[in-house]
Amino acid sequence: MYCRVLKNGKWSCTTDATPNPLTGQRRQVTRRGDTKKEAVRRAQLAADELSKERQTMKRIVQEVYDEWLNVYKETVKASSVKTRMVAIKPFIDKHGAHLISKLQINDIQKFLVERRDTGISQHHIAGTRTTLNLMFDFAVKNDYVEKNIVKDTVIPKANKKSRLLVNAKKKYLEKDEIQNFLAGVRSSGRRNAYPVALTMLSTGLRIGEVLALTWNDIDLEKRVLVVNKTLFEKGAEEGGFEFAPPKTEDSNRTVSFNEDLAEELKRMKVQYNKEKLIGLRDPKSEFRNLVFAGKYQQPVRAVTIGSVFNTIYRAYGINDVSGTHILRHTHITMLVEAGVDLPVIMERVGHSNINITLEIYTHVTKKMQQQSDDKINEYFRQFI
Repeated sequence: MYCRVLKNGKWSCTTDATPNPLTGQRRQVTRRGDTKKEAVRRAQLAADELSKERQTMKRIVQEVYDEWLNVYKETVKASSVKTRMVAIKPFIDKHGAHLISKLQINDIQKFLVERRDTGISQHHIAGTRTTLNLMFDFAVKNDYVEKNIVKDTVIPKANKKSRLLVNAKKKYLEKDEIQNFLAGVRSSGRRNAYPVALTMLSTGLRIGEVLALTWNDIDLEKRVLVVNKTLFEKGAEEGGFEFAPPKTEDSNRTVSFNEDLAEELKRMKVQYNKEKLIGLRDPKSEFRNLVFAGKYQQPVRAVTIGSVFNTIYRAYGINDVSGTHILRHTHITMLVEAGVDLPVIMERVGHSNINITLEIYTHVTKKMQQQSDDKINEYFRQFI
């Protein structure tokens, strides 16, 4: 400890605390007192307090993410884990090799702004921020960081560029596109492609809900089906499939379907009974009663169906479209155009968040209003 007398007669003492745990740099504290004894006491007390402060451990973001994910997997269903992994992947790609304790609020905020500028929705940005918040909470509890800096960030507002990108994305298929698409999947010769497409367009089910349907869930006479599970494909490490609970509590529902789908399902039921009769359906398998099964009676991968649909979209010039989810949105659009009330639509498609349904509902009703205005204007032209 170094002490000296100041010009005013008081004393100043400087002493060492423990080195910075992250950088290893020397840390000193200086305190003053009316006497040398008081200055020594104050300096030593301050050094002791600084040394007692929680010392964060050196960890890169990738390491913290891996540790957090292993814990998180034990607390939620597998589909929730997959959602979090997808949401945070761009952040891990960018900052995975950085020390997590070195990240600043601005780093997180800048990343969220960058995500917005790629054209993803506010809903997805919020999901990314929530995932980061969970990981940083874990980091605080394990002394990897001193505080959760994600809590001091905000979800960036949509700007003109991001709105243009979001609005440019096709939200549903037009009537002629639906006809072309169904004709395409029907003539594709791909097993399950047409009935899956017809089921999604007729019921608005999510792809995982469709692929999880068993014959016990379907009443062909009453033309209703029960949604009580989803098909989840495990990660590459585990492999295989499993039945998981639906996305939300509201996703458990009963859905009616039309005669066209009923006829298609009846045809498939005949084929299913033949497969059972000749022993193609393993009576010990939990997937033995699947409505949609692969060539060897295994569960169907959602990515395979999505790939087939993408090929059809391109072949028929249906642009700015990919995957399966647009068929669910198209079903919602059909309901809106048919005059079905918003609460009824939400119940039918299993939406617990009104904003998701409302976004499509508003978009379609604006288009319908414009068409109505055009008809009115055309009618009045005959009098002018």
